[in-house]
Amino acid sequence: METDEEQVEKLKKWWQENGRSVIAGIIIGVGGLFGYRYWIDYQNEIAEQASSHFNEMVEALEAGNNDSATQRANTLITEYEKSEYATLARLALSRTYVEAGDFEKAQEQLQQVVGSAGQEALGYLARVRLSAVHLQMSQPEQALTTLSVDFPAEFSASVEELKGDIYAQQGKVAEAADAYRKALRGTPGPANGQFVQQKLDDLGATG
Repeated sequence: METDEEQVEKLKKWWQENGRSVIAGIIIGVGGLFGYRYWIDYQNEIAEQASSHFNEMVEALEAGNNDSATQRANTLITEYEKSEYATLARLALSRTYVEAGDFEKAQEQLQQVVGSAGQEALGYLARVRLSAVHLQMSQPEQALTTLSVDFPAEFSASVEELKGDIYAQQGKVAEAADAYRKALRGTPGPANGQFVQQKLDDLGATG
């Protein structure tokens, strides 16, 4: 067994050979820890800023102040591009453009959401709204193409109702009636079942 003196000598020798790397490792480790905490704090700060802009956008929309809402939405899109707030801002912008009759700008915003959100719920919602915009622009074939994906079941009624509107614009009465019936049978059902039934009745169809 080594004596205390021998163990001390070995420790001194090991420290001379490895001490610097140990200190460097500690410094790097602590630096990494502080860097990680800074990054987390920074991300939280960014999220809070985006949330603030989003709330102000919603308040402006509710107040009917579309100019202010558009300004906030553009801030979210340009400065917080990768966040979900930017996606929501694009949806809000598309609504204000539709209300203003600027369907091309609405289309542009919705296409961006479809491209970025993909198969997420907001992506499907944007796809339905984009199809409705195509219909407003008298582009029924493009509207149908936009709907030609597999939607989750909860979108079934709104998709079928919109298909009915598209077929009706094309003068395809039988196809429109069939789509409206599917919308009425959807689970969950359409937002306004009576209105869908009225559109079905207006076609001269029953059931």
